[in-house]
Amino acid sequence: MKKSQAGFTLLEVMLVVILISILAAIVIPRFTVSTKMAKVQSCEMNRSIINKQVEAYFFVEATWPVDSMSDIKTNVNYFPDGIPTCPVDLTSYVLVPSPYHRVSGHREGDGTHIFSGVIKR
Repeated sequence: MKKSQAGFTLLEVMLVVILISILAAIVIPRFTVSTKMAKVQSCEMNRSIINKQVEAYFFVEATWPVDSMSDIKTNVNYFPDGIPTCPVDLTSYVLVPSPYHRVSGHREGDGTHIFSGVIKR
């Protein structure tokens, strides 16, 4: 009398491992690129918010904040939760000296955040 053995053969296990590896090889790079693009876009949004708050500071205070933004960082009327940092490299934002008064050095393609993907503007 033969007993039927339940289980998987070595070939079946190897096939499943190979299929999972192929799927992981496709999904992981896409996730990495998507994460990088989201951080760059978040940095762009932070720059926009800071620029708007700098303009509001100018209209209310009748003077521009200093380039390091130390005077506006601590003012809860402009940044109640504190001024954001760059999500890509966790650095602080700084303003370009007069006459621009805009956040500098945190734009994709300007050398700080080089991204190989395409971002529509």
